[in-house]
Amino acid sequence: MARLKIAADQQHFERDGKPFFWIGDTLWSAFTNPTFEEWAEYLEYRKAQGFNVIQINTLPQWDRILPDLGIYPYPIREDGSMDYTAEPNMEYVARAQKLLEMAVEEGFTPALVVVWANIVPNNWLSNLFPGMVWPLEAVERHVHRVVEWFDRYDPIYFVSGDTDLRDPECVKYYQRTIEILKEEAPEALRTMHLCGGYLDLTPELADGLDFYIFQSGHDVNAIHKLPEYPAEIKRRFPGKPVLNAEPCYEQMPKMVEFGKPPIGFFSAEEVFETARLSILSGADAGITYGANGLWNWRRDPDLAEGPAVVIWGETAVWRDAMRFPGADRLQELKTIK
Repeated sequence: MARLKIAADQQHFERDGKPFFWIGDTLWSAFTNPTFEEWAEYLEYRKAQGFNVIQINTLPQWDRILPDLGIYPYPIREDGSMDYTAEPNMEYVARAQKLLEMAVEEGFTPALVVVWANIVPNNWLSNLFPGMVWPLEAVERHVHRVVEWFDRYDPIYFVSGDTDLRDPECVKYYQRTIEILKEEAPEALRTMHLCGGYLDLTPELADGLDFYIFQSGHDVNAIHKLPEYPAEIKRRFPGKPVLNAEPCYEQMPKMVEFGKPPIGFFSAEEVFETARLSILSGADAGITYGANGLWNWRRDPDLAEGPAVVIWGETAVWRDAMRFPGADRLQELKTIK
């Protein structure tokens, strides 16, 4: 399968010279939680619905649902952080490669987050969990390894995951990540996944990206701010495709403020309307969907642990979340591009 490219109009994607409308699904926890049998079931179901991109974290997602399969890229310390000084666990690598091979065979493009915010210093997430931060040289090693392990599957690279860029030290980590990707995977598309409502890319970082994504997110008032996001991105950084890669997830709690009780859950209708308004507002290169309980992959209805449960509440098990009705309507959005 050929790599995804930027179309001649510099506003959309194409593959093999044909238009490609990004219909993504959020599976941050794919490398740690599903079995191969579950993954095959998932791929078959989403393929039938018309999805064509899967967004995955290359490291264990900090707020995934536990228990998972217990297979990690590096040893896990008692405090939950990864021992980045250790040699990588090749069982994890082989498993991730098999998952990507299965996905690509079914026609999906992997969108891989290279460096999630929790391991980078001085952003909102790592400030909450400072013990998770890696030194720059450890992050550089991981970026090199991601390309070595996964570039054969023609992925898109998300340089960052859920970060802000309010500190120069944080920016330095991502600038270095871009430099390594440009050198070692020059044909792969690069973008940055920023935290909800955050648009303040530096010009230097923006120059290293092929397209822009934003996160309207899970704030109860996010939909009212939607028209501002694509217009502001195009004003600051014109000439590249834009899409909303994290609108509200179906059955995700409606957040008033991070860490405070939510006020209900996002319905299928609200998810679809957010996606529709994203495209009508100018983020028309595609859209990403998310289902709470699937992105973090809850398997056992009677047992669920970890930050995901505390922050995002009780969820459906992954198989039920996969069948939430909002996912069925995304194909309709192709007609309003």
